[in-house]
Amino acid sequence: MSTIYDYKKTRAVVIERPYEVRLREITLTEPKKDAYIARTYYSSISSGTDMKTYKGLQHPEQCYYPLVPGYETAGEVVAAGEESDGSLKPGDRVMINECRKYGDVCAAWGGGSEYTVKDSDTTNDTFDYMVKIPENLSYIDGVLAYLPCVALKGIRMLNLEGRQTIVVSGAGMVGISAMQILKIVNPNLRVIAIEPNKFRRDIAKKYVDLVADPFEAELVIRKATGGAMADQIIECSGNAEVPGILHKYLKDGGWGTTDAPGHIHWQGDYPEKIIMDSYHRWFTKNCTISMSCALAPGCKEQILAWISEGKFNTNGLPVEIWPVSKCAEAFEYKMAKGEDVFKIIFDWSK
Repeated sequence: MSTIYDYKKTRAVVIERPYEVRLREITLTEPKKDAYIARTYYSSISSGTDMKTYKGLQHPEQCYYPLVPGYETAGEVVAAGEESDGSLKPGDRVMINECRKYGDVCAAWGGGSEYTVKDSDTTNDTFDYMVKIPENLSYIDGVLAYLPCVALKGIRMLNLEGRQTIVVSGAGMVGISAMQILKIVNPNLRVIAIEPNKFRRDIAKKYVDLVADPFEAELVIRKATGGAMADQIIECSGNAEVPGILHKYLKDGGWGTTDAPGHIHWQGDYPEKIIMDSYHRWFTKNCTISMSCALAPGCKEQILAWISEGKFNTNGLPVEIWPVSKCAEAFEYKMAKGEDVFKIIFDWSK
């Protein structure tokens, strides 16, 4: 049986510089005694964070090149250190996710490696910890479970009681996840999706009450709500031009002491500066705005449970499986196709 000290090098997807990706060997950190070593079977390209990193849009204080992107990974525990916490054992199927440190490259979220050291040096205890994948779920389910956790963290910041109208802007993986979770948390919610891309609007139709493109969205929301507009908005597009115009879809409120204002939650990844509309259009809304990043403790366990119970559906998501040996071509393909590609997953056996 292998030990944690047997793993010195690993294959990894490396972004050498913007627009240049290679599958090559990198050096792992020396594992601490509390380490687990995990082997990746499937990982993914994040349409938001990873593609912005690929394009060179992340800020220098966040990461530098060469770097290992990714955080949506699933595989198997292959070794456990003598002081590991005992929650896992070799052979366990797990969500692996981030690694914060490698020996000779930047760990820009660091999920795109075949072997990963998960210990107190490379792992944030709050949410980087590994979680077992239920027996009735696949490794691909484990990959697809990560970004719903991001949506869940944001949704937990909202008050979703009663019959409210919630608008979700953006129908990528985070937005589609938010749409599903809203209906799980409160089936009485009216959920309306706004998405400019027809391919993604067609996906969203499976999960919401109404779908609109941005050109017709204001009219659709006004008609659906009898002119009242949305109670709350979850912004998941990642487009820096969108947050600043969301006042158009939000209800008026906050004029009386018991008149609750509308609320907007920013959930996207915006490396660019957010462009805000003229302030007088915002000032009269009296709305509240919140934001969240990444995920929170317990989110992985909850999302996996919902998938296992059939409440959260991953089967309807249009994923493309690529051999990891074709990672450079996959990034180029995603760059060329843009929003017409929903999710690319790498098979590490090929």
